[in-house]
Amino acid sequence: MDPLTPEEALEIINKEADRVVEEKQKNGNGNGNGHSDADRAAKEAQLLGSTKEAIELRKAEINGEIKLMQCKLKGQIDTIKANESAKEKAGKHLAVFGAFYLCLMVLAFLVSVQYITNENLAIVATLITLVVTSISGILKGISDTPEPKDPVELMHDIVQKQLTISDHHKK
Repeated sequence: MDPLTPEEALEIINKEADRVVEEKQKNGNGNGNGHSDADRAAKEAQLLGSTKEAIELRKAEINGEIKLMQCKLKGQIDTIKANESAKEKAGKHLAVFGAFYLCLMVLAFLVSVQYITNENLAIVATLITLVVTSISGILKGISDTPEPKDPVELMHDIVQKQLTISDHHKK
């Protein structure tokens, strides 16, 4: 059975409250302070219904904010990826898969040794060595590339060097 919507629940509660009020009025049963128990129950039910609606509304607002933040962050990531140069993309790819490529080349060489004649073995070994050396050099270049400094840090370093030089000349 599907859960009731807040409107359906309020309708049922209001009908029941109306029935109880009518019954109390027929029997003359009140609580002595001018308000019947049914009025109180109806007000409590209405308050509970509106509280539930308020909670559901706030939950929907929070879910919307979360989705909006996710979309903004995804947009920023997509912008960063779109601004990457081909060199940066290739560097990241080789940083992830470079070791795999090296292992694949060595395994290919070891397998091919069984099927290659002795005269051609030196040529294949040279080619495999050349490819492995090239990939190793590329990986070394990627890992040895210094990160660019922040311009503020660069200016700070220049000022510090100038102050050190001027202090040295004063002495």
